[in-house]
Amino acid sequence: MPRANSERVYSQATDQLRRQARATRDLAERYHEQYRRSLESWVALRSRLENRNGSGNHKAPATTPASTRRRPSAVEILRAEHDALGREVAMQQHRLKRLQAAAHHLELLHGYLLSADPQVGEPSIDDAEETPAAMRLRVIDAQEGERQRLAEEVHDGPAQVLTNAIFQVEYLDRVLETSPRAAHEEIEFLRRMLRDGLDEVRGFITDLRPPAVDLGLSMALGERAREFGDRHGIAIRVAVEGIDGVLTPEAKSSVLRIVQEALQNVRKHAAATEVVIGLEGETLTVADNGRGFDVMRLASGASRNFGLQFMRERAELMGASLQIESRQGEGTRILLRLPDRSR
Repeated sequence: MPRANSERVYSQATDQLRRQARATRDLAERYHEQYRRSLESWVALRSRLENRNGSGNHKAPATTPASTRRRPSAVEILRAEHDALGREVAMQQHRLKRLQAAAHHLELLHGYLLSADPQVGEPSIDDAEETPAAMRLRVIDAQEGERQRLAEEVHDGPAQVLTNAIFQVEYLDRVLETSPRAAHEEIEFLRRMLRDGLDEVRGFITDLRPPAVDLGLSMALGERAREFGDRHGIAIRVAVEGIDGVLTPEAKSSVLRIVQEALQNVRKHAAATEVVIGLEGETLTVADNGRGFDVMRLASGASRNFGLQFMRERAELMGASLQIESRQGEGTRILLRLPDRSR
């Protein structure tokens, strides 16, 4: 009888999680429809704004008649409406991704409860080891988080550059003959924008295919830091002599990924001019002289940083631990306690 009761409770928990996953997925799909309508409105508004700009730039008289002086203000009002709706669409997109991630996570948990691994025995109450099924769930979750992060980076970076480039080309097509000077200025702007986008794409390629660590993690960290510093104008010093002797070959790639993510966080959030990557015993440190942040606010969940979450998951999966030290106005230190090589 007790076993039957426990089976019933477990089945109820599994069904409840399934219903929550389905309900969250349905809500995500409803929110996606609202987001799609907002996006269509923003695209239509942008088209109107482009048409206004195009018609307003075909002529460039030395003096503007009084009857046409209201047009710039109308364009400015339209642009303000376009920008406000753009911010709303961006917020909806961010929330949609959160809803989709939550639904996916619930579906993973439901599948975890349904799984039956014959190789896993009944764990004792004091057993602190993670089961293979739980480890697989964490690996899948980490992979999904990394893919979502990369998708966001591509959307906000190269995809946005290409979108803007298309609008620039369309604008150039309208003004090339009527206003050559303005066209040359726009061409120069387009050239700089595409160069920046190309640099960002090269950065993604480097992140996805990092320097080979087979020749040594110390060398790979130095090469990555040099490329990153040159691209973003940040002075980076690397002093990790001996790190290859305290890491297994399998852990070296994970450490490199964590350092790469730490540098990306510096670029995006820290406003730092200097970074030091060092080794203190068996702890790898990444310290910057940037603006810092409130660690307690991050720990409370009031603020969320997917990059830091990614680093923590990477560290845990390789048997390491990650600690963050930061104060506003005093920079940030990432401390990665390296795993024991003997494990």
